[in-house]
Amino acid sequence: MSTYLWDPFAALGRMDREFDEIVRRAWGTRRPALTGRSQGVECAVPSADVVTEGEDVLINLELPGVDVERDVAVEIDRGRLVVRGKREGRREQERAGRVHRERWSGSFRREFQLPERVDASRISAGYERGVLTVRLAGAAAEPKTTRIAVTTASSAAVTAASSDHDHESASTPAE
Repeated sequence: MSTYLWDPFAALGRMDREFDEIVRRAWGTRRPALTGRSQGVECAVPSADVVTEGEDVLINLELPGVDVERDVAVEIDRGRLVVRGKREGRREQERAGRVHRERWSGSFRREFQLPERVDASRISAGYERGVLTVRLAGAAAEPKTTRIAVTTASSAAVTAASSDHDHESASTPAE
């Protein structure tokens, strides 16, 4: 009688690979994850943190090893902030039929819906230590409430009548 030691993590890994294969067959795309499986990645999705700092919203995207001046575009398109670009990879030498690469390479794209009150001229971006930070100035500010007086037809008639009466008394000669 042989003893078999079941490894639940191996089963989960197999299920993950099978699910990825089903998705690829159904939609014809490749897995856009940044988990070290970069072979054949068409479009990656970089990790992002969205935080507030005072009245500003900061979007921090992890883009290590990217030449932001040459390979990254930050744009506004139909009310959405779009960050897109590419990351060049190094060519590895294959040894004994194996290539080991943990860094991802290829194109990436990330989109964020902008609040209506964001002024495009007040958006800025900077890159430091592998993190692209896009600052949306004033995006977290509470919208100001302005109360507008509502007039009804009867109040408009009273206002118009009093206005007409004031004009008549001003044009009538005093006795």
